[in-house]
Amino acid sequence: MKNTRLVIGVDKPVSELALGTAWYSLEDKEQWFGLMDDFVAYGGTTIDTGRGYGESEEVIGLWMETRANRARIVIITKGGLAADGGAYLPVKGFRETIERELTRSLECLRTESIDLYFLHRDNPSLPVAEIVDCLNAERERGRIHAFGGSNWEPHRVDEANEYADKHGLTGFAAVSNNLSLAVPTGPFYLGLVSMDKAGERWLAEADIPIFSWSSQARGFFSGRYSPVLRDEADKIEDGFTKRMIEIYGTDENFERLRRAKKLGERKGGTSAVQVALAWVLHRPFTVVPVVGPHTKEELASCVAALSIELSESEVKWLNLENGSY
Repeated sequence: MKNTRLVIGVDKPVSELALGTAWYSLEDKEQWFGLMDDFVAYGGTTIDTGRGYGESEEVIGLWMETRANRARIVIITKGGLAADGGAYLPVKGFRETIERELTRSLECLRTESIDLYFLHRDNPSLPVAEIVDCLNAERERGRIHAFGGSNWEPHRVDEANEYADKHGLTGFAAVSNNLSLAVPTGPFYLGLVSMDKAGERWLAEADIPIFSWSSQARGFFSGRYSPVLRDEADKIEDGFTKRMIEIYGTDENFERLRRAKKLGERKGGTSAVQVALAWVLHRPFTVVPVVGPHTKEELASCVAALSIELSESEVKWLNLENGSY
């Protein structure tokens, strides 16, 4: 896995993939320790977590302490959850929320600073001036090195960075929105933001890196979902499966799945999941997919996708555009 300096303000190389850890628990910490060990062995440096991700920060903090490797790891965490559990950044008590959550994140991660700090789902009612001023203050304190927005619309990032430029401050260095070959019909959960074609053009023009969550479309390309399942949606009892069909079960996405399978077969048995991840890696802007393997085998599959070469025609063909394979 290659590493390069991608994020302004982060003085360590960021790996081609970021490891997602939202479900890590202390009860199963040895399993996750082993997975993170493997990730590092593959050359990975970048680990993604969040204050709202249960015990994830605690697990990562213990792992870094036992491995004595904090200096080599790029830690991404997120904050800004409303005190009442709301989905968006709180307007009332925003600074206090950031102070509290960042302090707790640092304690759990057993570190003095966060490499890249993302604010959770934006609240358009909160002035960008207050946001940028607050994050610059934390940067001046040395508690964060760079910051950005997770599930932020491009125009709000532009507003924040325009304010920062005008006042001689540091702006957003990155975003973390959804980007995958499968196109969702809407947000999977309230407040989530996916990058459409206009968003992709903005990423290229703004030259801002994206850490794309659900880069493999929450397992859509695994083969667990089919048009037959969609036709029997009223019989589905599992809430997650039902939501997957609602969000991803379009004719267009099933055609993308079919093409990913076909292209994978042509390339010697590569899975559709790997082809879909390779498609994200071939976007014409800086993208670091956040992958969420639960097993060593799934991690190995993600890493193998880094070696898949796609031509421009193949990239377009997978996304139902002009071109052929």
